[in-house]
Amino acid sequence: MKYTNLIASALVGCALLSSCAQTTKSMFGEDRNQFMLVSEQTINAQSAEEYKKVIADAKSQNKLDTTSNYSKRVNSISKKLIKVAPSLREDCSSWQWEVNTIKDNTVNAWCMPGGKIVVYTGLIKELSLTDDEMAAIIGHEISHALKEHSREAMSKAMVQSGVTSVAGLFGVSSTITDSANAVYNATVALPFSRDQESEADKYGLELMYKAGFNPQGAVSVMKKMDAYEKKVTAASGAGNSKATSLLNSITSTHPTSEKRYKDLQALIDKYGLKSEI
Repeated sequence: MKYTNLIASALVGCALLSSCAQTTKSMFGEDRNQFMLVSEQTINAQSAEEYKKVIADAKSQNKLDTTSNYSKRVNSISKKLIKVAPSLREDCSSWQWEVNTIKDNTVNAWCMPGGKIVVYTGLIKELSLTDDEMAAIIGHEISHALKEHSREAMSKAMVQSGVTSVAGLFGVSSTITDSANAVYNATVALPFSRDQESEADKYGLELMYKAGFNPQGAVSVMKKMDAYEKKVTAASGAGNSKATSLLNSITSTHPTSEKRYKDLQALIDKYGLKSEI
């Protein structure tokens, strides 16, 4: 029995080792190995399935924005960021990128695995975003996809819970629809870790800089987010659960926005990043 356990442990160890990989390269000169048990093909396919549902739902409610100035800005900025994304991750040039703007007061934006982007008009309105600031946010969300943070988090959770499928991780059946819903919960509804947010800040800064935007936009938008967090918390009451529900994945994650804009400014100063415009 002891030998059986030893062999099983060795096989698990080999699986874990073979599942480690680096997904990106950076002008900042560092990357890290990531544990990836869930396959890229699986999570990208499931993300595409769920993305179709989100867009179809927006269309049915007449909320899909394809003509406003907000939509035009989102598309233009995203196009520039997507163009330089292969400098961080070469294979993303073959992704089926999609960009959509949804008319909704939600203060949020996200990018599903495989390059499925959504920006809500509430984010642009509430924070009065400039193009540079919008580039910082979209670049940050794209970076989550480039670094495959959702796939990484789900892989770790699968090992910790002992399940063998993405759907099983969330206690649902293994149908494509349910699996896609599980991916949505992991990539949109649930917050990323502190380290993943900091990593996305850094890579997002690189993306916007390479795309020709002013890197100071990353600092100024974080300051706006910091002010927004404080406003919502004050309006709902400190420690009130309602405040937490109002704060989306951009503004409710850790580290705090104050620390994040200070870290971004330090990175800008260290590497002498200046606007190319």
